[in-house]
Amino acid sequence: MSTESIGPDGPDVEIEEVVTHHVPANNGAGPLWCYGSPPIIRNGDRVYLSIPETDPALERLCNTRWQLHCRDEDGWKAIRHGDYHDEREPCPLVILPDEKIGMSVNPLLDPQSEERSGPCLPHLLEFDTADLSTPPAERMPEWDKDYSSFCEHSYRGVGIDQANELLLLLNIDDHEGYAWSLMASGGSWLRSGHFNFPIRACYPQVGMHNGSAHIMAVGDILETNQEWSDFKRKQTGRDWDYDFRRLFYTWTPDVRSEEFYPPIEIDSFEETAGYIRNLDMWIDPDGAVHLLYASRNIWHDFMRDEFFPKEPFVSRLEYRVLNDGVIVHGQTLAVHTKDEQNPNDTGPYFTAGAFHVAEDGTLRVIFTPKEAGMWLMQVAPESTDPPSYINIQKPLLSFAAPANRNGSTASNHIDLYGTTEEPNALSYVRLGI
Repeated sequence: MSTESIGPDGPDVEIEEVVTHHVPANNGAGPLWCYGSPPIIRNGDRVYLSIPETDPALERLCNTRWQLHCRDEDGWKAIRHGDYHDEREPCPLVILPDEKIGMSVNPLLDPQSEERSGPCLPHLLEFDTADLSTPPAERMPEWDKDYSSFCEHSYRGVGIDQANELLLLLNIDDHEGYAWSLMASGGSWLRSGHFNFPIRACYPQVGMHNGSAHIMAVGDILETNQEWSDFKRKQTGRDWDYDFRRLFYTWTPDVRSEEFYPPIEIDSFEETAGYIRNLDMWIDPDGAVHLLYASRNIWHDFMRDEFFPKEPFVSRLEYRVLNDGVIVHGQTLAVHTKDEQNPNDTGPYFTAGAFHVAEDGTLRVIFTPKEAGMWLMQVAPESTDPPSYINIQKPLLSFAAPANRNGSTASNHIDLYGTTEEPNALSYVRLGI
């Protein structure tokens, strides 16, 4: 992509700053590992971040603790942090009714454990924004059964239906399916259950609207094609190789009374050893489900050369709209082809993306093509304008954004939290529409 499409509708870069630098945890879960459920929220004029802090002296997987940061007109402040370095994964945030903040946590049952892994206790912390100096309340979910399989690999998700004061919490069950629990205002747990995808699927986006609940997740399993697996092992030297190439969606019209429907497959690149990354979900006021994801027909260069010779690499940014589990609109928002005209590009070309809903309801997409800066485009109401270039000094390579599915306030500011080329920097960007 080129910057020739910069126009008067391009967003202003109002703030571009480093919030903090992190110490890599080396536990398989980076600061944006929970990308399906964002660790950033906007509540009025304040923005909150959940950032993991590492204890490098700990050799176990659960070697981080959560930190809650807040930004107002005076800049960033670290508000509170966990008592122990007993988490592996970042902790997603939601805005609860009554000006409270919810944080999905998954600490070790034994915070003093020296074992590399162990049983964990997924639950919700509730912060009162009227007095953030007070310790958060603990809300322990009621599950449909005793899950002794809950561990540091939670792949959890969380979503909020503020109008009906409902919160849905997900936690993976032994890498097979998802246990879920539904919380009402005041901390009472209304209902719980379990559902499966056709294969293990992870990093779920959770959206809720008027009692309905919607889940998007990407397949995350070891290579099943033995010939491909053997070849990958020779190329990488690893005995394991996880693939992300089937995208799933499931929903229930009313999570208070109805079960989740059998999942449907939104897209797949199973036949060509491709790649999919689920990026974002938005439920519009009419209940339509908007999905955003990136894809690449063949993930690795060496796989193309061996099994799909002369096939170009095609990377796409995809947009789908569903009603009652049926895709009613599909659109490729951006596409990039790697061939003899562009032989040096490697990796999934679209590295990050998110929806933004303005105060007037306009839906836009922010996305990052590999090594090509950051871009913004309008998708609803549909527009013929090309994407506009974001004139940012240090583009975010991967990022999260507040969403209505985590209760964030609609705003004409675009808030982004993510990583840049600066090593270990965690940055915040605010754009003005």
